[in-house]
Amino acid sequence: MAGGPRTPDASGPPKIRVMIVDDIAETRDNLEKLLFFEKDIEVVAKAMTGREALALAKQYRPDVVLMDINMPDMDGIAATEALLSQVPEAQVIMMSVQGEQDYLRRAMLAGAREFLPKPIGAEELYSAIRHVHRLATTQRRYVPTSSGAITGGESDEGVAQGQIIAVFSPKGGAGTSSIACNLAVALRQSTAKKVALVDGNLTFGDIGVIMNLVSTKTVADLANRIGEIDRDLLNDVLATHASQVKILLAPPNPQTGELVTADHLRTILELMKKEFDYVVVDTQSSFQDRALAVLDMADRIVALMTLEIPCIKNIKLFLEVAELLEYPKEKTVLVLNKADNRLGMRVENVEENIQHKVALQIANAGHEMTLAVNQGVPLVIAKRDHSTSRDIFALARMLSSGLSARTAGAPKQEKAPEKSGLFGRLLARR
Repeated sequence: MAGGPRTPDASGPPKIRVMIVDDIAETRDNLEKLLFFEKDIEVVAKAMTGREALALAKQYRPDVVLMDINMPDMDGIAATEALLSQVPEAQVIMMSVQGEQDYLRRAMLAGAREFLPKPIGAEELYSAIRHVHRLATTQRRYVPTSSGAITGGESDEGVAQGQIIAVFSPKGGAGTSSIACNLAVALRQSTAKKVALVDGNLTFGDIGVIMNLVSTKTVADLANRIGEIDRDLLNDVLATHASQVKILLAPPNPQTGELVTADHLRTILELMKKEFDYVVVDTQSSFQDRALAVLDMADRIVALMTLEIPCIKNIKLFLEVAELLEYPKEKTVLVLNKADNRLGMRVENVEENIQHKVALQIANAGHEMTLAVNQGVPLVIAKRDHSTSRDIFALARMLSSGLSARTAGAPKQEKAPEKSGLFGRLLARR
């Protein structure tokens, strides 16, 4: 049963269009009554089953859907996944009498933006609806094709391109893959913008394992058809995570990965910048051509450091190399990962030694992060309220607020010199 749309107030801004989905009629009616007197909100439809919600969502195109998690024919998790595939602009708020962490995790994996335990207070309800709608209005609108592919709503000319964020450490074991995965999801959830994740470790990539994704299509499929690459081919190769982050996986074996060149990566990333607001790249720990290609193109380099002498030494060397390559100082965001004050080393002393400030610290959560990796669920979803998850969300906010203000008149990234390798690159600077 659907509630008809109320007459809009022509003198004010468009109202937030809400659909209520709950198998209990009294709950639907109570929620509608709570929202009736809010001038910026209108209930446009009510559904008693998940399947009815799908039909009404396509008809009414609501901005926000209040979805009960427990329904007899199709539960809220399945209904949310199906609804967002057909009405991707909708923002889902999951409701449940169950407040367990597992329900929260499943709701977020399905694509829900908020989770409200029942009974829901009026102010809590108003705040959640306005919050998710405000996030949605910052999203660059696009129209999905029947296959769900990404299609831009504007021409490439005059449109600000997306931003490339390279997650990098000159020392292995700093946690770049885990941070890249969690950062991509956090960017998606905190900005509601289009986010892609690229496995830049082309020989031993772990993104597919960490995100629990299996796909026969990888970056090698793009490299093999680099001369004909376009958005249709890109969409065909990208895998979709439950968080709605699009993922470009590494090749299935090292020998195939070796066939993907630095030029291939540059061409692929240039296209992805046109299709996504943020492109997060898990970057290989090296100064070989492919890693340098990513670092050159990156708008920001999240340089991960741990409080271990070998890693600190390598970070100091990287900062010196970045200066020789004439990277702007603000391009590098130094982040202390696995931060723990029990390691016998003060951050202030490290900053003084390497002559660079640590922009942010991510709390050490070795057990929880390992468990999340083994379960194939990013920590920012599995345990959103964990201190490490909060630190990663803080990093996402820092990067999105600093990058989104870039104007069309900003200087373009300098084209990489023709000479290959770090030594050749440095010689070319002389």
